[in-house]
Amino acid sequence: MAAPETMSSLRERSKAKRRELIRRTAMRLFAERGYDHATIADIAAEAEVAPRTVTMYFSSKADVALSLANEVIGRLLAVFKEDPGLNFTDAVDRWLTSEREHLDPELAALNSAMFEANPDLRSLGSTELSEVVAFAGPAFKAEVGLPDGHPLRGVISAAAGAALTQYLFTSMHKAEQPQLHDEFMHVLRTLMRSARTDAAEPSELPA
Repeated sequence: MAAPETMSSLRERSKAKRRELIRRTAMRLFAERGYDHATIADIAAEAEVAPRTVTMYFSSKADVALSLANEVIGRLLAVFKEDPGLNFTDAVDRWLTSEREHLDPELAALNSAMFEANPDLRSLGSTELSEVVAFAGPAFKAEVGLPDGHPLRGVISAAAGAALTQYLFTSMHKAEQPQLHDEFMHVLRTLMRSARTDAAEPSELPA
């Protein structure tokens, strides 16, 4: 016979539900009214909680708006931390495969509507991103195979980052398409390999 649920676990479940209610309410208001015009007080009123309850779970509007992005990127960081020996594209492959298990279509739709209504939110960035760059940087550098200072390093990095961002946005807000994952990974690996092909040192590049 299963042990009865403890008061502690009940409280944790209640807190998790309240946090999720606040997050979804905020995203809906940001989509409907605009990020700049929806206040903490508005979110609290719609979620039927006190304003201090909102700030207990989320320190700011930006914190709640970027919460899903931070969770997704946090799981990528976990992949690099758990297996530092993985090369960059294998780590990305493992991460994207596991993201299917975390997909919440309703939350993804709210997140999508929020960003579509407030494109400037993308410029806020993610609080997890700098840590990911620190962990992923050596793996990325090793797989690209270009020396420090090579001008193509920045080009490949920007291209890979933009491709990942667009793929995540597409896959989160459409019906699951396993073949799209395979096709994307093929494109990403091709991009990474292309940098290694007869790459010239910066001094050898034409003026």
